[in-house]
Amino acid sequence: MIAIAYLLLSAAFSVLAEPYRYPRLVARQENSTCVLDSLLGRVGTSSGGRKVGLVIDSSGSMSDNDPNDLRLVAAKALNDALISRSEVTSNQTADLVTAVRFSSSSSVLYPLGDPSGANSIIDSITPGGNTAIGTGIQAAIQQLTAPSNDPTANRTGIIVFTDGQDNPESGKALTISETQRAASLGIRVSFGFLTPTSENQDIAILRAILQSGGVYATIDTASAQQAFVALVLANGLTGLDAPGANATSTLLPGISTAKFLQTGTNTFTYAAKAGETLKITVEALDPIALMITLRDVSANTNIVSNTTNSKGVAVVDYTAQSAMNLEVVVSPTNASTGIFSVGLNSSIPISNTCNNTNTTSSPSPRPSVYTGSAVSAYSGSSNLFAALASVLSLAVAATML
Repeated sequence: MIAIAYLLLSAAFSVLAEPYRYPRLVARQENSTCVLDSLLGRVGTSSGGRKVGLVIDSSGSMSDNDPNDLRLVAAKALNDALISRSEVTSNQTADLVTAVRFSSSSSVLYPLGDPSGANSIIDSITPGGNTAIGTGIQAAIQQLTAPSNDPTANRTGIIVFTDGQDNPESGKALTISETQRAASLGIRVSFGFLTPTSENQDIAILRAILQSGGVYATIDTASAQQAFVALVLANGLTGLDAPGANATSTLLPGISTAKFLQTGTNTFTYAAKAGETLKITVEALDPIALMITLRDVSANTNIVSNTTNSKGVAVVDYTAQSAMNLEVVVSPTNASTGIFSVGLNSSIPISNTCNNTNTTSSPSPRPSVYTGSAVSAYSGSSNLFAALASVLSLAVAATML
C-alpha cells in the first residue's frame, strides 16, 4: 500500500505543478474511484520474478527540460510497482532492479538487487554532460544478464527515461544495436522521450523498440512522465506481464505512441466528457499514406475523417457535445506497412478526469508464478491498460483523504 500511495501522490504533485494539455485516448468519468485498489501500482496481481533496468538520462539538458526531476519521480514510481523481498507472498517471487544513469557515458548506480534500496540512489542523480543513450542500455543489459540471475528471456525489461537524441549523433548506432541486442535476448525495451516538439527518435530506434515488445512514447511535458509509467505498466514491463506494444488500444494524455501498422484498421478507444475538445494527431513515420476517422461508438457512425498530408500528418479536431464513447480508426490508404504514431490532446486537465474505459469486464488472468525456468511471453488479452492509467486521476482524490 505504501508503494501505491507514493505513486498516487507523486502523480498528483506533478499534475498540480503543470496542468495537463495533451493526449489521452480512454474513458473519463466524474467518479474518481475508477479502479479497484488491487489494480493500482502493479497492473493487477503480479507473480514477480522479473528483472528490470531503469535507465535514466542525466545529461545537462535535463536542467531545462525537467527542472523538477519528474523523470526521477516517475522512475521511483515504477520501481515501487515492483515486488521487493519484504512484499513477497506465498504465490510470488521477488523482482530485481538495476538503476543506470547516462550522460556522456553511463554508470551503474544500483547493481541488480532488491527494489527496496533503489529509490534513494535514484534521488542522487544530477544533470550534466551529453546524451549517450546506447551506453545506458548497454550497462543495463550487462547487469540484467549476469549469470547468477539466469534466465533472462521474457522476464526482463529496460525502461529508458530521456529528453533527447544521441549527442553526438554518432552514438545513435550504439543505441540501435544495443536495443536490437536486448530484443534478441528476450528483453523488452521501452522509451519515454520527453520533448516539447513533435520530433521522434530515429525510425530504426523506434522499430527496434517495437520489435522488442516495448513501448515508444513521445512525452510532451515533464509531468506526463507519470502517465508514461502507467503506459509501460499496462503494456507490461516484461514478457511475463502482458502481450506487448501493439496489443494496447488506448493512449494517455501528454503521450503519443508509435505503433506498427496492422493489416486492415487500427482502432483506439476514448470516452469523451461533455464539452471536451479533442485534437487527434496521426503521423506516418514510415513513407505510408493513412486515413484517420473519428467514430461515435454508440451511434455506429463516422464523425469526421482526414488523410495524411505531404508531411505524413493528419489532424482531427472535435468537441463532444455530450459524454460519449469514441473510436479513433487509423487505416492505410495504400497497401504499405510501416510505423505510425497517434496522440490526442484534451482541453480537460488530467486532475478532472478518470482515465478508464467504460467497461465492467474483469482483467485477464495473470501468468503463473515464475519458478526459475524460462517462461514464454504471456499472450492473453488484457483490458488493464485503461484501468492502470486511472492511477493518474486517482492521485487527486488520494491527496484529499
